[in-house]
Amino acid sequence: MGLCKHIYSRGLIEGSGSDVTIRVFDKDYHLHRIILYQNSYFSSLLEGPWKESGAKIIELKFDDENITPEAFKIALSRLYGRLDETISPSQVLSLLATASFLDLQDLCEMCVEVILRDIKDNTVVHYLIFATSHFYGTHSEKITEACFTFLCREGYDNPKLEQAFLDLPAEWMKRVIESDAFWVPTEYDRYIFARNIVQKRRARAYRRQQKSDYTYAEESNATPDTRTTEINAPSSPTTKRRPPSPFTYHTRCSSSSSPSPLYQSPPQMTDPDETIYTAIFTYGIYYAHMTFEELKFILRDRDEITQLPFAPEHVPKEALWQQIDLRNKIENASESEITLSISSMEIPPNSSGMHFEIPSDDTTHIGEALTGLDDMIGGGTKSMKDGAGRGTVEYSLFAPFRFSVEFADVAKLKEKQRVYSKTKFYAGSNWNMYIQKIKTPRKGIQLGVYLHRHSMPDLSASSSSHPSSTPTKTSPDDTCTQQLSTKINQEKSFSRYADKRKTVRTWFKIFCPARGPSHGLTQFQSSPDNFALMQSWGWKSSSLCQDDYLLDVRDYDGSSGNSCQSGSSSTLKFSVVMGHV
Repeated sequence: MGLCKHIYSRGLIEGSGSDVTIRVFDKDYHLHRIILYQNSYFSSLLEGPWKESGAKIIELKFDDENITPEAFKIALSRLYGRLDETISPSQVLSLLATASFLDLQDLCEMCVEVILRDIKDNTVVHYLIFATSHFYGTHSEKITEACFTFLCREGYDNPKLEQAFLDLPAEWMKRVIESDAFWVPTEYDRYIFARNIVQKRRARAYRRQQKSDYTYAEESNATPDTRTTEINAPSSPTTKRRPPSPFTYHTRCSSSSSPSPLYQSPPQMTDPDETIYTAIFTYGIYYAHMTFEELKFILRDRDEITQLPFAPEHVPKEALWQQIDLRNKIENASESEITLSISSMEIPPNSSGMHFEIPSDDTTHIGEALTGLDDMIGGGTKSMKDGAGRGTVEYSLFAPFRFSVEFADVAKLKEKQRVYSKTKFYAGSNWNMYIQKIKTPRKGIQLGVYLHRHSMPDLSASSSSHPSSTPTKTSPDDTCTQQLSTKINQEKSFSRYADKRKTVRTWFKIFCPARGPSHGLTQFQSSPDNFALMQSWGWKSSSLCQDDYLLDVRDYDGSSGNSCQSGSSSTLKFSVVMGHV
């Protein structure tokens, strides 16, 4: 019998030679101080200045409801040398809570690895709420970041994740939808996605409220002319940190009328989630680069429940004005001008508009989800471009432009072969991304990732040659939206024009989420650079060639290492945010 097996069998199971008893969940464990001393929690408990240090029997009680008797027993088993026990998803959360309490960091890391591998459409909300409701240090942060990255990468074009967005706490739904890293083809598609999700969340809340109203009426055997009820907001990461909201969710019921359909007597939707929905449509979507036709649709788009527009009426109108203002600056600039003077070193104290920080350096953040919860951790490779950046903070007076692209079969890409995305119109130029596999003597196979100023628009052709939107992702019941979206894409847009400047100065960021078990998020960031026509700037990356980025977690075994060389099925998604200065 090996030593570890002997210690586990005779020591933990039989309790031979025990010199201390730990009582947990009404069960006595006859343990050994010399074994427990290896653990920082028990060492402090047994040797520190506490009354328990000299006691023969020590009773432990836990405030954390996630700690269970089974998880505690598994944790003790590891202290007694049993390291071969498999951790299943069904027990991993209680085991992480227990290991965190007992400061068993190696066990915590194993639990996090199991969780990250198990993140999928029907578990992501469960893990996210767990991680944000119970703080287990960096382990909670890793789970939160992984869930966030998964939702950013898969949320838009995976129909199975619609239920996740309906169940997400409203604050987290907002964080994902408004994130620069959220993969969605265009800003208009971002709006359509948000309005469809919000409409379904409102409909579900309204149905629940109606059911609650009728149940209350039956129980009280009363039919008042009018009454007001309140629905508590779903729990969210910020619920405990903010004061009680003065907003409530009101409905009116008439004793003389039958239940109203959704289109009659729209309720006054003012529950706490509504403030978040308003913030999404006011600040989380950048309307200024949408076409006139898209803005016109948004202006008259109404929610079926509230009969009100999703976006406040002033928002698309101000966006159109900002679009015209930017166009005026570009069309009146001479061909030799590079900048538009649309940035500022400071935000005026009386300013009521939005201002957007312009990157001041060239950096790469690798493997961080960048959720905005904590300071971002730098590091990784330096940009291929020269220059360390300006080092000063500037703010753009105009909203940036965002788009997303996808490249399939990246592993099959031949060396030096370029693959281009479709072009996107921004501020008088057509832009796209391209990737290129490069082999270097020092770093081996790398993937080049570049933003490219492709051309000026051909104003004589239909705008559908360079559509601002891909076919809109909608559910079967959104036929009206689908039809109008298709019509929008086929029209020649008033919003198309040509920037005749030879060179423009533009900053940009490129986000790439991993598919593999780490669910990391790489961000490439560039301070403003000069783009002539057909010029590109970008990075060469070794990390994007790894299986963690190219393979789905279900296909990942960690053995092949480099999918750029393996020929396995692989897809990379990129989200781009950019702006002129």
